[in-house]
Amino acid sequence: MDVRCPSLFGRDNKVIGWMRHVLTAISVFQFVVGCCLLGYMAWVLATSITVSRFLSGTLIFTYSVIGLGIVFFTTGLVGWVAGASESLCGLRLYLCILLLAVATEIGGLLALNILQTRLDDFLINGWAEVNQGTRNIVQNKFNCCGFYGPKEFAYTNYPISNSCYDTIQEVTAEASTASQTLKQSGCGAPLKFWLDDNKAVWCSVLAVFGGLQLMSIILCIHIIHKLKDKTGYKKTSEKRRLHNEKGAYSL
Repeated sequence: MDVRCPSLFGRDNKVIGWMRHVLTAISVFQFVVGCCLLGYMAWVLATSITVSRFLSGTLIFTYSVIGLGIVFFTTGLVGWVAGASESLCGLRLYLCILLLAVATEIGGLLALNILQTRLDDFLINGWAEVNQGTRNIVQNKFNCCGFYGPKEFAYTNYPISNSCYDTIQEVTAEASTASQTLKQSGCGAPLKFWLDDNKAVWCSVLAVFGGLQLMSIILCIHIIHKLKDKTGYKKTSEKRRLHNEKGAYSL
């Protein structure tokens, strides 16, 4: 028995209209975001010692970012294909994956709440798990060194990066000399203050992603109903035509 997923093309695309294009655009955006997150974590794992502890079960920041990247990558890719092809089976699969992704995100937030994970704990774990390139960006932006300050390097074997030094150029009549001074402040406090000051921004970003997922669910359900109605109408018309042909032959 040949079972195929019904799909509408040509003039039947008018049944869906702009909803198909909006769903495809949202899916493409989610796919790009997922690729960026996974690409960043691949760079972090390839250039840090975090990769050696990947299976330890203690890398909260790494697991969270990779999980979000997989969610956005998978839902974006499936939604992109399903929206572009208008496949009823593909849209149903996309809806199931999207609902599962939302449930996973809610479960992750509840788990963090149950574990009483604070922002300070998340920042400390993130600082320990990211690579030196990410730390250099933060240290240059906030003019700091280390999470607690340069004193933390006294208890580890990690070398102090050049981003922990301020270069002072002294120009005299005879020659110009450059001297370096070690930054004394840590990055933990200014990073937390920056997140608090920009809370409205990153909360809005999270709300936008949640709204896009909710909008995708609504659009997907509506498109599925449209396709089912159109497919049912086509099947009824086909049965009526075959019945009329049989009646004509019997006459």
